[in-house]
Amino acid sequence: MNQDVFEVQVTKLLQLHAPVKARQLATILKDEFGQHVDRSDINSLLYRLRTEGKAEVDAAYRWSLLGASPQKGGSAKTNVEPMPTTPAQPTITFTDEQQAVIDLDPSQHLLVRGQAGSGKTTVLAARAGRLLSAMNKGSLLFLTYNSALCAYVKKAFSQAGMKGSVDVRTFHDWSRSTAKDMGLEFVGWVDSKARGEQLKRLIKEAEEEIGSHRFFELKEAPQLLGWWAEEIAWLFGQHVTRLDDYLAVERTGRGTAVRVTQEDRRFIWFVFELYLEWLEETRQEDYDNPAGVLLRVLMERGGDLPDDYRYDHVVIDEVQDFDKSWLLVVAKIPRVSLSMAGDMAQKIYRRSFTWSSVGIQVQGGRSRRLSASHRTTQQIMDVAEHLLANNDVTESSDYTTPVRPTKEGDKVKLLLAPDAKQAYEKGYDFVASEFKRLRTTSVAVVLPFSRQLYPAQKELEKRGVKVKKVKGAGLGSFTGGVAVTTYHQLKGLEFDHVVVMGLHDAQYPGRILDSVAREDEELEASLLRRVLYVAMTRAKQSVTLVGSLPFCRFFEDVPEELFDSIHGDIFRRP
Repeated sequence: MNQDVFEVQVTKLLQLHAPVKARQLATILKDEFGQHVDRSDINSLLYRLRTEGKAEVDAAYRWSLLGASPQKGGSAKTNVEPMPTTPAQPTITFTDEQQAVIDLDPSQHLLVRGQAGSGKTTVLAARAGRLLSAMNKGSLLFLTYNSALCAYVKKAFSQAGMKGSVDVRTFHDWSRSTAKDMGLEFVGWVDSKARGEQLKRLIKEAEEEIGSHRFFELKEAPQLLGWWAEEIAWLFGQHVTRLDDYLAVERTGRGTAVRVTQEDRRFIWFVFELYLEWLEETRQEDYDNPAGVLLRVLMERGGDLPDDYRYDHVVIDEVQDFDKSWLLVVAKIPRVSLSMAGDMAQKIYRRSFTWSSVGIQVQGGRSRRLSASHRTTQQIMDVAEHLLANNDVTESSDYTTPVRPTKEGDKVKLLLAPDAKQAYEKGYDFVASEFKRLRTTSVAVVLPFSRQLYPAQKELEKRGVKVKKVKGAGLGSFTGGVAVTTYHQLKGLEFDHVVVMGLHDAQYPGRILDSVAREDEELEASLLRRVLYVAMTRAKQSVTLVGSLPFCRFFEDVPEELFDSIHGDIFRRP
């Protein structure tokens, strides 16, 4: 950006919004002018202007132009627009139960539990407006775990009648930008694939330095490299930073296939430290350690998050998929309140925490349940609930047993073919015949793996379907038509119709379970069942399951009368 133009823009914003913080100026430039400017660049300009006698900063690090007269009718601008003293009129009607949650004491922490379709996200959006309205001022950060949900949340704000803006971010994005503002810059995230490649080299290096170990024998145990990557991710998620802590911690959620003794942990830790050294030397961070980035900076600076980076209120959706280390950071952000919503039945990642372990108190009146389901139909839930039978998450104290919806609809359609190739073809034919001419209705065609999306898009386009291959923010802001995406991407969203492809057992769950040690198959199968449960309960009107024989084993116990079999003549129970 031209520096002269940049200075003029910032100077004009100071005239309009002073006193204002550098971070808030960056937000205004991004939200109102579509320009991404780092806070550090704005700070550099502001301090130069102060040196030149053109600007001044107060004790709260809010900037103003020297000699500038206040704008008529202006007010101090935070990263949240000033809210009206009375709540905005919502464009949707809330139930008494939902409204009670929205209106709860804005100065306390809150956990909202509720099943798929109970309106948790929309209630959180309305509560965000209520929090700011009740205080008549303040800043609010709304955190999600992916960009698709970010886009969806912004839509929910509009539906809930929110006036003004809040800072809606993924945890990864907020963590990185905050760490950078505090002086820690890094090149980028290391994903699971790059981590695996680096671990191969580091394990060999460890073997040469400290001798052989059974965990170093990758050639004899091909599954072990995947185990190593998951163990590293688990260490990051639990924020284990010292060997003594690793020796003492219970490895909850790590399965039993690989028995790990105290002596084994010392070898594992040696490789872990080699990996940390490599990250430091290459100025990269592991994607599974977004919280550790900040926690490390805070440790170096005394442990507290500077007030300039805190918010009055923090709201989190899908909190069940946040990890312990993430919540250790989140607990440091709010000055006034923390509101969270989650559903253990929709937990689709191997992340674990307890509220006490992260210092968040949500007992008693601070935990509320939304007991109804407003999105999906009885017929869809009749099938979906079988996916939760004997699932490991049902043992959690935070688990909410699904309530039967009151809305009626069509039975879940079952489209079967003799083999996988024909199943995909028949599935695409079905989508074309049923949804080709729809524009405002939303249809999600979902597949197990990302590599399948482009071929699916091309097959549907050959049949005359106008289709979008979307993930992330594009999916979260999707309003109508046919979208092709993966099972996992549907988390937290909703569509009129959902078509679940790829349900021949050899592919889902077979291909995934084949890479898991036998001892851990049950734990992995529980997670994969929940992924399907989430996909099915995104639908407001209909669900169609598409596959070949043998069909996905997760539906074996579902009574046949609950399905509308499009090709029922070839569907036979073993």
